[in-house]
Amino acid sequence: MPHAQPLSIEDAPEKSQPILRAIEEKFGQSMNIFSTLAHQPDVLGGTTQINDGLRNDLPAKYRELAYYKASQLNSCDYCSHYHRQAAKKAGLTDQQLDSMNASATDLFDSKEQAVLKYAEQLTVKANVDAALVQEIQAFLDEKQLVTLAAAVALANFTNRVNHGLDIQLP
Repeated sequence: MPHAQPLSIEDAPEKSQPILRAIEEKFGQSMNIFSTLAHQPDVLGGTTQINDGLRNDLPAKYRELAYYKASQLNSCDYCSHYHRQAAKKAGLTDQQLDSMNASATDLFDSKEQAVLKYAEQLTVKANVDAALVQEIQAFLDEKQLVTLAAAVALANFTNRVNHGLDIQLP
């Protein structure tokens, strides 16, 4: 049972209502994490702003690979559910998503393996080895690297919000 109930648009604070409407338009449905964050409009707005910013420059495949890997490591079924769908839209296969191991060289190319390692190190150690960052910088520019770090950080944030509030899938 959720520790805080998701709010309908009508029951949400006035400041949250346009954000929730935009989410429904964008995704075609309400999502419990956003409907729950609606209790605190500034947190909802900040979270959606970061989420939108992640879509600007990092290839969707890398973004979703990193987000899904972090969510898997954190055992966040809620985020894994939605980001598995997004990862498939970004071109990842079920076989890849079922094996999120960076050493699966037959399933992931060297860039994807580096992204998986990055997401794992940042999630597990809250730090990333300099050699791995250098490897990533061979194919991502600084702006994209910032976005990758933010994608992993947002995954960890939403994973913890989901666990801390026991947010349920619809």
